[in-house]
Amino acid sequence: MGSETARAQSLSGADVDGNLARRLQQGDAAAHTDLYRRFGTPLHRFAASRLAGDQELADDVMVQTLADAVRNIRRFNPRKSDLAAWLHGIARHRIQREQRRQRRSTSVPASAQVSFDAMPDVAVGGDMSSDLAARLEAGEKVSKLAHLLSDVEMEVLVLRCVGEFSIKEIARIVRRSERGAETLLHRAKQKAREGLGTHAE
Repeated sequence: MGSETARAQSLSGADVDGNLARRLQQGDAAAHTDLYRRFGTPLHRFAASRLAGDQELADDVMVQTLADAVRNIRRFNPRKSDLAAWLHGIARHRIQREQRRQRRSTSVPASAQVSFDAMPDVAVGGDMSSDLAARLEAGEKVSKLAHLLSDVEMEVLVLRCVGEFSIKEIARIVRRSERGAETLLHRAKQKAREGLGTHAE
């Protein structure tokens, strides 16, 4: 028993995800909860970053993505993609569908009080006014970036800065070559630096 626990603790992230995918494909109901615990937050952050910080809509996208993944888990091929990239690819399609529906909207909603760069807690330990100012500034930056970058450039930048995906993983998600994804990321960072006057690492 102890050796099995030690072996489970030594598993890499890829091993854990592979095991989770197998459990889902085998119909293990407990795997649904594990899927949410492992990927709910990163999927929500990704969706919120692409949807101008709309938390409710990000919740919807996250839930729909996980539901789609469970329904279509037998289509998942670990030889072609890892589980995180596959899930973000599903989320990407959901987000694109929502963006097409909301094309007429040009302003950031009041709920856009999240930071572009992984949306950490802002002004931890600070007062409410400084926290609000920082979040509003972040919302303005997201809005400005959305106008500066093409959709795919914004996606690539968010995947890199928020999701912390590798170029190889990003290429799989946005269906480009690795060279193409790297070019898009370089261009997006350059536009962000020029447009915001800051570094986008």
